[in-house]
Amino acid sequence: MLDFDFIREYFSLQINEAICWWWYYIKEISWQLLIAIVAYLCLCICLYSILKKVSHNAWQLPGPPARVLLVTAHPDDEVMFFGPLVYWVTRSKASEIYLLCLTTGGHKKRKEELWNCTKILGIPEANVTIIMSTELPDDQNVQWPTEVVAECILQHIETYKINAVVTFDKHGISRHKNHISLYFAIAALCIEKKVPSYCKLYVLESVNIIRKYVQLLDLPISLLTASYWYLVTYDQRKTIRNAMTAHKSQYVWFRKLYMIFSRYTFVNTFQEVSALDLELDLQFYDE
Repeated sequence: MLDFDFIREYFSLQINEAICWWWYYIKEISWQLLIAIVAYLCLCICLYSILKKVSHNAWQLPGPPARVLLVTAHPDDEVMFFGPLVYWVTRSKASEIYLLCLTTGGHKKRKEELWNCTKILGIPEANVTIIMSTELPDDQNVQWPTEVVAECILQHIETYKINAVVTFDKHGISRHKNHISLYFAIAALCIEKKVPSYCKLYVLESVNIIRKYVQLLDLPISLLTASYWYLVTYDQRKTIRNAMTAHKSQYVWFRKLYMIFSRYTFVNTFQEVSALDLELDLQFYDE
């Protein structure tokens, strides 16, 4: 005859042992994760503390380039995504920055907001060009004609003897098709060998959604993976945030949060593009 009390007691002991073992395992893993997180935080803080006290010119665009052309799709791109780059280039005695914005952002007042923003950032008004064309609508679902955008960029390169062109990469930060259009334009110029020998092309790296909003915590990864980077301190970052307030029509609550948490207002990382890399990228995109 089965002893149900014995069986019940046996299984009860087994369950209790399993619960104790799993609790011990979870506790150990939790402590290890906590230690790893604390260690990573300490690494981020140490890196930041060191870098803000030393010059990191060696990691900025090589040369440095005498004339830098920043190509954006909309008013506010220059500060939302390229703030650290603009901050340092405008304060460099060796470089001069030019801004080419391909739309007015769908409203005339955004043009005035861009002028006000560039004043705060330190970009000379004479160096700012805004293109108004019906072929280049402000629409995240529209990819602009490559030849039109490429012609605008090439004209600027040749007119101002630009040494470095900086724009978005093939992901456009948020897969915004207007942003991606700029990448395809410089890709076309490079592949067709229309870019003058004195000019190099660079793209701002897009990162995943987690890295995009962890600010200081992305610093070690950014420095390890990027060829060139620009970093601002929290005090210097105030200039970038003040410049964004000039875009009054765009400075709504979610962009205020973006300016607080986004790593793009803290660090910019860039890669130089080559004809071989671009051909592979475009071939993959076509497939």
